Amino acid sequence: MSWMTTNSPKLLSKSWRLSHLYNIVDKNAQTIIFKRNQAQEKLNAYMRELKEQYGYVRLIILKARQLGVTTDRLLDGLDDCILKTNQNIVITAHNREKQKEIFQKVKYSYQKVPEALKTDKGIRYKPKPKYDNVNELYFPNNNSKIQVSLDSRSGTPSKLHITELAFRTDAREMMAGTLPSMPKQSDIVIETTANGVGNYFYEMRYKYYGRDDWEFKTIFIGRWFADEYRVSLQPKEVIKLPAELAHLDALDLDDEQKKRYLQQYDILGRDVFQEYPSTPEEAFLTTGDTVFSLQLVKNLPIMPYKEDEKIAKLRIYAPPKDNCLYGIDTAEWWKDGDNSCIKVRDQDLNLLACYYGTIPPDMLCEVIDRLIELGYKGIIGIERNNTGLTTITKAKDYHWYSMLYAERTIDKISNQPTRKYGRQTNTKTRPLMINEYEEAIRRGFITQVDERLRTEMYSFIYNEKHKPEAQEGTHDDAIMADAICYQMRKELAYDMSRALQNESE
Repeated sequence: MSWMTTNSPKLLSKSWRLSHLYNIVDKNAQTIIFKRNQAQEKLNAYMRELKEQYGYVRLIILKARQLGVTTDRLLDGLDDCILKTNQNIVITAHNREKQKEIFQKVKYSYQKVPEALKTDKGIRYKPKPKYDNVNELYFPNNNSKIQVSLDSRSGTPSKLHITELAFRTDAREMMAGTLPSMPKQSDIVIETTANGVGNYFYEMRYKYYGRDDWEFKTIFIGRWFADEYRVSLQPKEVIKLPAELAHLDALDLDDEQKKRYLQQYDILGRDVFQEYPSTPEEAFLTTGDTVFSLQLVKNLPIMPYKEDEKIAKLRIYAPPKDNCLYGIDTAEWWKDGDNSCIKVRDQDLNLLACYYGTIPPDMLCEVIDRLIELGYKGIIGIERNNTGLTTITKAKDYHWYSMLYAERTIDKISNQPTRKYGRQTNTKTRPLMINEYEEAIRRGFITQVDERLRTEMYSFIYNEKHKPEAQEGTHDDAIMADAICYQMRKELAYDMSRALQNESE
């Protein structure tokens, strides 16, 4: 007999079932009825949106610790297996100890489900499982099962939930064997706390963060989403945040949550950003000596944008102005998925447009051409390296070639002035360019950034030789492009000054 009846409105609601039928053991070792907390409700609301829009879920979750995301997903999967046919719910753990722990939660919750429920149609019994092994519950009556494994290469999951991917040493190999075998309509959820930068999860999230396509979405769930993450205020108490926590004012936090965060900050200092991250960048916060002030970086606002109708990943932040400034960093697009970046600002350094994507260097000219077509005309600074030379050479085919920045030098043989297109960055010029760019950020000359740039700033450090560089496993494409853009402002000012001088003469 079926365990539920279509004539029982409450049992038809998954939200109701997940708040009344399943037991868990809480932090105090007490058995309680599972009820979704604020973080779990936020996650499920977003997953419902994805399901409605795409018909399936592809989601990467970066989260703080102890929010119950795995518990929520395994009970959701258990509920599907009990009530639906032909379900294959797979939860992967990052080690054997966690594999056993998660399966025990599944098994315990199933055992605590009432053996029978009285409805208006009589008594309905829960299905009986067959224990195939110590990590799987299989229900023969509806051919559904839920398993906790170390990978998902056996069978075809209808729902796959991968836990703590950042802590897997074999993450790349496991995902390479998993993703191609998943049916398009299957749900895939990857959730983990951060484990520094440079690992596979960091690369994967960085790849999909901010993308507007169907492949994977990303979401961050901070520690402050936990229901208990608040402290009552005293009468007339006013919460005053130090400058390093000023970014909390931009989040949807009430004063009780801010007080709790402030208490943790007083105890842990800057370690609070990694232990209880309030933003994705804090979760990945580097322990190295950062080039940019993290206090300033956290408080830089993220600008709204519209994506261009013709060029994917070309973001428009503001209408064109006279004498736009371009900074362009090119990359070997086939190598490790490196990205090219274009930054466009006005003379006041307001952000106008940005492109960030994997593209052959010659095709980057098509993006520039589109920006020129939209009216963003000005001085175009392209880094003169191997791939940059390809872009510069291809630019000769376009009418805006004369807008390219060219360095003025003296030919050593002829002793005559000459011009080389592109902005040279080498061991001598690069540190100076970065120092001047850091000063522009620090002194508030540049206050508008996109999220890619801000993310890179968190992991841009001084190495052992005190040279500024991206921390291993991270990127600096947006930083270099924006630094070149800032240099173009100096060049534009020089050209204007020279023009005025010629007029006076």
